Amino acid sequence: MSIGASLVGFHTSIRPVIAVDGTFLKAKYLGTLFIAACKDGNNQIYPLAFGIGDSENDASWEWFLQKLHDALGHIDDLFVISDRHGSIEKAVHKVFPHARHGVCTYHVGQNLKTQFKNPAIHKLFHDVAHAYHVLEFNFIFGQLEMIDPRAARYLMDIGVDRWARSYSTGKRYNVMTTGIVQSLNVVLKNARDLPVLQLVEELRNLLQKWFVTRQQQAMSMSTELTMCADGELHSRYNMSATYLVEPINSKECNVNYVGISAQVNLDTRSCTCRQFDLDHIPCAHAIAACSFYNISCYTLCSKYFTTKALLSSYSKCIYPTGNEIDWVVPNHIRDKVVLPPKTRRPTGKPRKVRISSGGEGKHTSCCSRCGQYGHNRKTCKRPIP
Repeated sequence: MSIGASLVGFHTSIRPVIAVDGTFLKAKYLGTLFIAACKDGNNQIYPLAFGIGDSENDASWEWFLQKLHDALGHIDDLFVISDRHGSIEKAVHKVFPHARHGVCTYHVGQNLKTQFKNPAIHKLFHDVAHAYHVLEFNFIFGQLEMIDPRAARYLMDIGVDRWARSYSTGKRYNVMTTGIVQSLNVVLKNARDLPVLQLVEELRNLLQKWFVTRQQQAMSMSTELTMCADGELHSRYNMSATYLVEPINSKECNVNYVGISAQVNLDTRSCTCRQFDLDHIPCAHAIAACSFYNISCYTLCSKYFTTKALLSSYSKCIYPTGNEIDWVVPNHIRDKVVLPPKTRRPTGKPRKVRISSGGEGKHTSCCSRCGQYGHNRKTCKRPIP
């Protein structure tokens, strides 16, 4: 299921970076809910498509991504992010041969925690994955390799261009994880208990609410950029206040700060620090250059971060399905007999909570009576003053 309003907004105003993931259903026939989602210009979840299959396997992922491709058509510079599930990687390369495929840095980090217990490795991995410049990457990765060569080899085997921002061969913008889909899974926690028809209606109803609320928010924004992008730009502007600009020509300059320099080209919207190139929002060096040349840095931001694009993302309305008696259903659809899936429920009590990923650790309960951790209200023995 992909709603037309989402597709129109994606084609006109959303960064072509799609995160995909699957989550288990908890109703009578179980199964898996497949989700494809993006980020809008205000860094909010933008659901794109949903699918329901038996489990996460090669056939299911190929079916879901093929349906997604049919709905989207060819997208230039498409970037798909997922966890390291082998079926997703196969399906992406088969269905979207021209797209780039990256892996979620959070999942890679959790796997590192499971296999390599050194906390220093985890910190260095986060820094090296988010590094903008290749030289910075090489320096940090060299430190990681000195601490544990096995961890460095593990990361190299995954493919550096798939998880490192500095080596990425596609436009990933600032989307490094599949967190947008994970957050959507939390929102749908109760809906995943419902039968398929009610689940689909719940998804449609959720998007209807989000679209009207965010359209109103976008209309109330008085800034040229969205609130999130404008806040990031102001933060970088404050950093640029003490930068020294040395002009090279009318569009190029060298920017110095405490002995470190970066070369900015406002024509090509690039900087040697590479933050401008990869985020598509001016870095502090570029903002200093804009101030020197008396150019508005807002004009150098990607169109995806403008308030106008955010409003366009939610310009179309999502309508209720109405009363069933008023539906016009073609006979060839009405005559179809849909049988329940051929599944056998596993013995024992049905699982309602997902299995934790590697490295997540166990959740510690908090008592709602005394506020202490390690027990709950029923087993609490502490006196309340």
